[in-house]
Amino acid sequence: MITGITIENFKGIRERVKLDFRPITLLFGANSAGKSTIVHALHYAREVFERHNLDADQTIAGGDYVDLGGFRNFVNGHDESATITLGFEVDLIDYGNSWFDPLDALTDALQFERFSDGYLDNFASFDSVEVIVAISWSQLQEKAYVSSFVVRDQGKEIGRISANSDGRRVTLSLNPDHPSFGSLKLWASGESDFEPVDEVHENAEESCLKKCIPFLDALFENDENGNYFLSDLSDALPINDDTLTFVSREDSDNDELQELFPDSILKHRVAEDLVDGLSRIFLFPLKEIRESITSFHYLGPIRKTPPRNYKPPRYPDPSRWSSGLGAWDALQSGSDQLFDSVSSWLSDPDNLDAGCHIERRIFLELDYADPIVRALMSRRAFDDIDEHIGSHLASAPTSSRIMIVPNGTDIELRPQDVGIGISQVLPVIVTALEGSERLLAIEQPELHIHPRLQAEIADLFIEAIHNNKHRFIIETHSEHLILRLLRRIRETEVNKAPTHRRLRTDDLAIYYLKQEDGSSHALKIDVDVKGEFIQPWPDDFFEIDFYERFDVDRNERPEAE
Repeated sequence: MITGITIENFKGIRERVKLDFRPITLLFGANSAGKSTIVHALHYAREVFERHNLDADQTIAGGDYVDLGGFRNFVNGHDESATITLGFEVDLIDYGNSWFDPLDALTDALQFERFSDGYLDNFASFDSVEVIVAISWSQLQEKAYVSSFVVRDQGKEIGRISANSDGRRVTLSLNPDHPSFGSLKLWASGESDFEPVDEVHENAEESCLKKCIPFLDALFENDENGNYFLSDLSDALPINDDTLTFVSREDSDNDELQELFPDSILKHRVAEDLVDGLSRIFLFPLKEIRESITSFHYLGPIRKTPPRNYKPPRYPDPSRWSSGLGAWDALQSGSDQLFDSVSSWLSDPDNLDAGCHIERRIFLELDYADPIVRALMSRRAFDDIDEHIGSHLASAPTSSRIMIVPNGTDIELRPQDVGIGISQVLPVIVTALEGSERLLAIEQPELHIHPRLQAEIADLFIEAIHNNKHRFIIETHSEHLILRLLRRIRETEVNKAPTHRRLRTDDLAIYYLKQEDGSSHALKIDVDVKGEFIQPWPDDFFEIDFYERFDVDRNERPEAE
């Protein structure tokens, strides 16, 4: 799962902006301050990682609501010489070190079994890594390309793949001093059948990767800077999640190679192990990003009401979520469990208590000329028609219809026949409850609903992060939504929050976006266990009520001490 993003030179963000994604991340700020830029960066990332679409205009998840306009439009300042940087923190804690285990590959490659008392230790324990892609414009080829692909851990670079602007040279470089590669401690007794080199002595330590570099140099083409040449790549971003392809050295008869690999079988085995180990460093985090970003759903700020003759498409279309129609698609054709959960959230007194619930009606579609219809119209008994009437009806096509029923009545209404607030909030409920472990971006979930419902929506998000394991990025202007979240933090601290609505400070991140010196900046506002803001808000967001009640002009407010 993606747990953070770094953005540079994208749209209104010029200087580096870094956001940590918590289970619930709120984006506040004035209009045109940069909130939507964060969400648009996620859309662009999906185009980059899933489709390798670097010059994106329309996006797969944005539909008609997100039009990036191409690289020249969304690069900051329309400066073609600038490089866009997108970085993503990836949570790997569930994998331990299984995704990146140099010991597997390097044990065979370095033939550690010859050292009777050799061992490896001090390998880093991975909880997360950061993947950074740099996207530049090639004047030579008149197109955007990925100029570098970097994997970092604990702020230090593990390795990178780089490409030049003409697409003719793609190289891989590694940082042998990174703690991820651990240290090699060796001592050789007189009984060892392996004669160590002069530099190896009792208690000697050396990076595991440094010990491996002679093998890499002998096997693969490289330059004077220690960069290894890759093939099958048009730029620095690998296009598959299988393996990297290194360019093999042609001078296979050189003395160094013969000394390291006395037989071709050993050479082949070592090459495979090294390629496998190095590929995992880059491709495993890349795979995790692709999986997270491919399941990313976006709900735009204005949700459409489905037409009266609405039918869901035969195949899922991610772009329909942006308008809210994807939520109606899921509701109409989804499971009974999803449908019942949405209805419960809409109607129950402990949830939104919106005064209505939903029901799904299933209809058989019969042609007017069908004998069954004729029999019904002529009032003849079914026994006189066909003994196979059951199978005939079972094969008839069906359609479904979502009806909104005011509580305590048997009146069935179409979505077009109820207030706009219900049609706006229902897609929010579906988005929160559908699927699992998704990255979800929702703009203005509070749109057209009154203050009490805005507060109750916060509880919906809390339950969804626990039950569905979603992560929300929410662009909002709602004071009521955030006040409910702060209340749940206070209640959780004193053990008064309902079990399914417990919220801790590390479940919530709040960012205030503002324009300064021609670039968007993100100010993080922390919350303590009492549900109070640690840093002051940079504007009058929570003071407007005071000004209006006491006839204070905002320009006359007292200066903060």
